[in-house]
Amino acid sequence: METTLELVSCWEQIIVDHHGDIHFVEPNPEKKLTQLLSIGSNITKKLSWFRLEWLSNSPMSRIVKTSVQDKYLLDVFPISETRFSLFFRNLKEYHNVEHLWCEVSDEIISLQKFIDSSSDGMTVTDGQGNILVVSESFVEVSGLTREKLIGKNWQQLIDEGIIPFSTNLRAIEQQNTCSAVMKFPSGKETVITSTLLKNKEGRIVRIFSNVRDLTELNKLHEKLNSAKQLAKGFQRELKVMHTANTDVHMGLVRSKIMENLYEMITKIANTDLQILITGSSGVGKTALAKFVHTISDRNSCGSFIHVNCSAIPETLLETELFGYEEGSFTGAKKTKVGLFDLANKGTLFLDEIGDMPLFLQAKILNVLQEEKFFRVGGTKEISVDVRIIAATNMNIEKLVAEGLFRRDLYYRLNVVPIYVPCLAERRDDIHPLIAYYLASSNNRYGKAKTISQEVVDVFLRYNWPGNIRELSHLIERLVVVVDDPVIEVKHLPEEVRERMLSTEMPFGEAFMENLKTDGFFRPGVHLKEIIKTLEEQVIEEAIEHCGSLKEASRSLGVDAATLFRKRKRKETNTLKPIDRERKENINRCTTMQ
Repeated sequence: METTLELVSCWEQIIVDHHGDIHFVEPNPEKKLTQLLSIGSNITKKLSWFRLEWLSNSPMSRIVKTSVQDKYLLDVFPISETRFSLFFRNLKEYHNVEHLWCEVSDEIISLQKFIDSSSDGMTVTDGQGNILVVSESFVEVSGLTREKLIGKNWQQLIDEGIIPFSTNLRAIEQQNTCSAVMKFPSGKETVITSTLLKNKEGRIVRIFSNVRDLTELNKLHEKLNSAKQLAKGFQRELKVMHTANTDVHMGLVRSKIMENLYEMITKIANTDLQILITGSSGVGKTALAKFVHTISDRNSCGSFIHVNCSAIPETLLETELFGYEEGSFTGAKKTKVGLFDLANKGTLFLDEIGDMPLFLQAKILNVLQEEKFFRVGGTKEISVDVRIIAATNMNIEKLVAEGLFRRDLYYRLNVVPIYVPCLAERRDDIHPLIAYYLASSNNRYGKAKTISQEVVDVFLRYNWPGNIRELSHLIERLVVVVDDPVIEVKHLPEEVRERMLSTEMPFGEAFMENLKTDGFFRPGVHLKEIIKTLEEQVIEEAIEHCGSLKEASRSLGVDAATLFRKRKRKETNTLKPIDRERKENINRCTTMQ
């Protein structure tokens, strides 16, 4: 306190209002300025060099020239909105700048405590690391009291185990600004930056330290990341909704099997998992691959490149995929960029991959493993970031067994297997598809055709071996060639009409017809036996229709092991008693061996 009073006495103090009218003059006969001023007078009239614009709502320091010989250090501090405290001191009283700055700095701190207004913690030490001032925010974040800090050296706090280290001491040692992360006794993690203030001779006179609480910043960072993830999820949902409006399959699905399929695709679309799409020709494998790319992040930074492996000759497929260097073969007059280059950061769709030759399968496998490749005739390895989606209507497992497809490539591509069912397996989707393609064809050709209910019924009963492609082409054909406003059964092409009308009624409808006639109730037969008999019949019909137990399980929506177990149970029950006894004896002998 004595030091503060001594410092204040070295200054001339005046209090004025915003008009410059003087309300207080510190009586000091030894000071030159105060002798010229009196309470009630206006400072601008007494001191012609004084400017009212110097009176601001924030502390301000400046050096003013009062005459040819005299210069004063002026500090202005707002007391209220209309009153200001002015401090003057003649620069001739100072023998060195270091003393001037330190005195002025410490005086400002002791009078205004301006550092307490900062949300960050602040400390001021001298050139030896002795603590002079700490802000209220520093006391809060550190958990230490002013009594434990003021007047102590940072090294003393380290020796007492209060803090692990000091950026002030490190800054003195390194003779440069120092920053570090430190945890205080309060448990709060902070980042501290200590900045040196040196005199003209390069000696450290003060060290300012700014202490920022990372606890709140980390919480804000977590909230920001959560908000970003939430926004990213919303963007993905919006992208899915937007794509659903333009994608035939996503927007028009009604069957449960396709809803489940698209739900799974939405989950994996934004990953880099490889996808193998299987299904008959015309079920929409290409549209599905485009949908995966559209709703993924790769849609914003890369392209969707479609390659039909069966449509490009084997001799050209390699150069199309990987490109070639100039002079690599006759006719290679300049470097050609391959489709892998074009698909960088995007998606490469390898359609009909079952037709890809074995020697190219090895190169595709290498790209999947290393994410690098060589152009034909090239010596420089090219890095790519490509997601590969493959599709085929062939039985890949059978090709692997026959040695026509690499087993290791199959497992690389089959990370997420997707089977797209035939249109006959998802008849609930036929009606909305009819409406979509009818509207699309009408818009394309400027027509206004409608389809009769009889034709719709025929379409719903038809098995559609060509799937969606056959349906869309047939509707487009009818819209163009039929002159009548309503498309009737008679307008169907003869071969198509015969094929459609000869199609058997779907199982579900046949089931209902049987119920209407004889029914399935039999007196004395238990309900479980009736259900078991019907179940066995359905399983056998499904296997016969689909060609294999695996495909039948997919069509029925049950596990293949379940179908196998039910068939095994039927075989066991149909054995004659002597055959069953012989089989049990064989099993018993096998076990004993």
